[in-house]
Formats: sequence, C-alpha cells, structure tokens
Amino acid sequence: MTNFIAVANQKGGVGKTSIAAHLACLAHETGKHTLLVDLDQQGSATLLCSGDGAKHRVPPQGTVMDLWDDDVERLNIQESLFGFDYLQASEELDSVDDDLQAGIRALRKLDDYGYDTIIIDCPPAPGVRQFAPLLIANRQVIPLTADALGTQGLVGVLMQNQKLIQPHNPELDMRMIVNMHKVNSTTQKAVIEQLQGYLGAQLMAQVLTDRELVKQALRMGKPVWSVTREPFGETWRSACEELLSFPEDDKDEEAA
Repeated sequence: MTNFIAVANQKGGVGKTSIAAHLACLAHETGKHTLLVDLDQQGSATLLCSGDGAKHRVPPQGTVMDLWDDDVERLNIQESLFGFDYLQASEELDSVDDDLQAGIRALRKLDDYGYDTIIIDCPPAPGVRQFAPLLIANRQVIPLTADALGTQGLVGVLMQNQKLIQPHNPELDMRMIVNMHKVNSTTQKAVIEQLQGYLGAQLMAQVLTDRELVKQALRMGKPVWSVTREPFGETWRSACEELLSFPEDDKDEEAA
C-alpha cells in the first residue's frame, strides 16, 4: 500500500519544501521506495532534487504534467541528489488548475508505480494542485510559523479542510508543525503555547528552529541531521519519523 503525504499550506514562506524534502530523505534512508512529486510551478523541490534552478523552465513533456497526458505510457521519474526519486515541476503547471476530477485521476496514476511513500509538495495557492492531493492523501502535513501571518493562514487551511476535503476524504490525518521558529522570540513562544492549547494533538510536539544549516544541508543533497550533532538536527529527524509513521506500519512490525 502506498502512503500519500501532502505537504500543503495556503501561506508561502513556511518552509514547506524543506519539510517535504526531509520527509523524503528519511523515508529513503529507512528503506522505503520513495517518490517526491513537485506540484509547485516555482520548482523549489525540483531545484533541491536536481541542483538546477532552471530545470522546471522547460516544455511540459517529461515533467509532472505528463500525469495529465493519457498518451504518456511511462513517467520521466528521475533520481534525486538525495537518492530518492522525484517528478520534476513545470512552470506551466497552472494550466491544469481548471479540472479537479482530472487532477485526482492524474495523481491516482502514481498508484501503479509501486512506491511505499509518495510525498507531494503542493503550491501555496488554493486550487486543483492543492485540493486533488488532499483528496487522495493519507496525511496532510501543515508547516506553519508562530506569528500573526502564520496563524491567519492556518485558519484558511482549517476552513478549507472542514468544508471541501473532510466530507470526501474523512480519513485524512492532519498534522501541523511549527517551522522556522526563532528561539529567542518571546512572542513566538507565546503563540506556540496558544496553538498547543487550541490544536491539541494535531500540533506536533517538535518545534523546528530557523537555522541556516538546514538550507546548507539541503544544498549539499543531505538532510540536516546528517551534517550536525546539535539537538535541533535530531528534532528534525524525530519529527519526520513521526510524520512518516502510519498505523499499518506498526501492524507490519508486530506481525514480523
């Protein structure tokens, strides 16, 4: 069974792609056949996976847009610098935002490729490329920042899920995680405490700090826990472990 994880928020600048890449890294490290799908026309995940900032500025053929083309028999899946597989973005992806059912059918084609884990990096704008992944996913990971703009964006996500997603995918597990936390900010600490009281178990206990080393590690094709012994690296790893854990995985371990 393939586990689909959609990393999605209606606000940009929350480190969504960094979390998606780290989830794919850990899934790959732990022996899971892993695919990262870049549905954001800005191509941030494609840049991390390939090291090429212009890779998404190509004709749509051979990109993730092939999912929408029924004449394509085999997707152009590539191996990333991290070792896991990825489907690259196209700067023309906004052209598929007019048909939700077509988006669902397109993503369902990935079921045929035998992956254990598929991570979908969604664009921040609400639309087909955010709704379709959420309608097929087992889990939604929502990175957020502990500030007024971050919490305002969260309200939009919760309303969207309640009205548009949950009625059609009631099994979707939503997990929220504070990212890019500034350790010395008393204001952010207060916001995190408020979020904990409001969101309860849906908010991850781990808080991911704002460190330049995270970006440096990704530029080297590595997860941050592989380049530092500082505690925040282990926090990243433990958060990813939890986000990649599904009940069926626990059952398989017990059976073994």
